Amino acid sequence: MNDSVKTLAQMKKATKLVRLAQRKNGPKSYKRGQGALLRELLANDGATQRELVNKLGLSRGALKDVVRKAQRNGYVTIEEVEGKKTYALRLTDDGRKIAEKHEAAQDKTADEILAVLSDDERAQLDAITEKLILACKEAGIEGKGKGRKHHRKGKGKCCKHHHGHGHGHGHGHRCKHRH
Repeated sequence: MNDSVKTLAQMKKATKLVRLAQRKNGPKSYKRGQGALLRELLANDGATQRELVNKLGLSRGALKDVVRKAQRNGYVTIEEVEGKKTYALRLTDDGRKIAEKHEAAQDKTADEILAVLSDDERAQLDAITEKLILACKEAGIEGKGKGRKHHRKGKGKCCKHHHGHGHGHGHGHRCKHRH
């Protein structure tokens, strides 16, 4: 194992532990699903379906499922947008309370984790991680979810036998796109 592999292994371990610390303070679905919806509405209450599809990186169908759950739980209300074939969402009082509580818990956890770093070290960490992100993007690695970015290219799905579990094509079918 060379030094680069060791460094990436350390980053992976740190990332996993940070994620576990954040999950401890709130729902596991905060990055996706209802949590992500509530977080986005906390920042942009009254966002339309189209805006939310773009911000959350969900399909319209997936967003519709999340919205239904959030509405059943009493977190959001749906409003028709005049003259458009779309809808807007607003947080209910309960939805706002939950989103604010979780946001505060996430902020506290982040502050606790990063308290071991000085301001200079945090700035260095930000600069280093930004460099790594840019290097990955330049190499064609986007990280927009498990296979979803790949499927958005073109008008149809490139891997019609992909059923949302990993990115193995199976069934003897080959995908023409680069992975």
